[in-house]
Amino acid sequence: MSLAERFGAKVSVSMPGRGLFLVVAHSETDLPRLMRLAQGQIVAQLSPLRALALMSLPAYLQLKNTRDLAFIGPVNVDQERFAKVMGAHQSAPVVR
Repeated sequence: MSLAERFGAKVSVSMPGRGLFLVVAHSETDLPRLMRLAQGQIVAQLSPLRALALMSLPAYLQLKNTRDLAFIGPVNVDQERFAKVMGAHQSAPVVR
């Protein structure tokens, strides 16, 4: 019997659909390849090592313990503000 069951609590970690996650890789990791393997989708490449990605909870749990990533965690954002930022980010000129 788990601690939650002893107190009559119901614990659920299921999440419908997909969520947004901040993914930070070590220098040698190919983030797009890693996201494809986890059936995730990069929605914003913030730097060569950082990205915002959409993925399911099982994909997040699979990647959480991988040595390829320095960090992965859920992100909670105001969707209206996020859409504005993404619009500005996508229309910004690429500086090389």
